[in-house]
Amino acid sequence: QLDDLYLIALVHPRGVKSLRDLTAEHLPLLRNVLQEGTEAIGKRFGVPGSQLRIYLHYQPSYYHLHVHFTALGYDAPGSSVERAHLLADVIDNLAMDSMYYQKRALTFALRADELLFKKFQEAGSV
Repeated sequence: QLDDLYLIALVHPRGVKSLRDLTAEHLPLLRNVLQEGTEAIGKRFGVPGSQLRIYLHYQPSYYHLHVHFTALGYDAPGSSVERAHLLADVIDNLAMDSMYYQKRALTFALRADELLFKKFQEAGSV
């Protein structure tokens, strides 16, 4: 069903855990995921790239870099601006500054029942 299309691309390198690990060195990988993923979805499902939301989460749900591909009209969990970083923007940011994601403050939302939120509470940071 194309209305709620939701696919994930996993990258092969195991050492790339999240957005924070990315540098300009990863641009060929990221561009490949964007191009090949978009083309594969177009061929398999007939959904053009212009109708896809392609993003990474920060904080991710698991620490092995993966990219989400969703139908633009589908309000997928975690696709909101507080957590999702569009892959095209990530590529542009790294092209401008190789260390962009090591330097930038990244705001993210946490649910009250998440372990990371509890850790922040214990540390007195919330």
